[in-house]
Order: sequence, then structure tokens, then C-alpha cells
Amino acid sequence: MNKLLAFTLIGSLLVFGDYGYKGSTTSVVTVVGGIIKAQNTEVSDKYKRKDCPVCKGKGWYISGDDITKVNCGYCEPDKQQPKTATPQQSCDENGCKTKVFQK
Repeated sequence: MNKLLAFTLIGSLLVFGDYGYKGSTTSVVTVVGGIIKAQNTEVSDKYKRKDCPVCKGKGWYISGDDITKVNCGYCEPDKQQPKTATPQQSCDENGCKTKVFQK
């Protein structure tokens, strides 16, 4: 890809150089630089929810104008633990019963 780009630029310089082109090359350099930067952009990992400096572990933060709650896009939620049933025993005058409550 880089070789093709280099040959294209050299070819365009030869063609425009022969005809006395007096225009600015700033736009071409800007576009080529943007293409190169876009190809080399790294995707950063998100923070763990408990270590997030933006929401401080809550998963949301107040918007800049103090009007709405915004879901935090800078961190990823903790992996949900599977729900486990916890048995609880209650006794009354009729006897004891075991109830199962979901967390």
C-alpha cells in the first residue's frame, strides 16, 4: 500500500511538474497524513468498572450541565455472577418453613 502511494505521488509530481503546476500541495499532504494516521490508530481498552476515573464505579455520571445521568462509556461492566439461591428458614407457631430467595 505504501509503495503504491509513493509511486502515485511521484507520478503526480512528474505530470504536474512538466506542465508548470503552481497550486498548493497542502490538501494532498493533509489527506495522505490522515489516511496514514487512520491506519495506525490503536483501540484502547476500557477501564474496569471499579477502576474507572469518570464514574468511580457507579456505571453512570452526571452530564456537564448537571441535568441528566449519562451511562459511562469509559468502562465496561463487571461480569455478572450467576444468581445463586440462598435458603432462609423461618419458624412460627405452625412449624418451620424454608424459603428460597433469589439475589
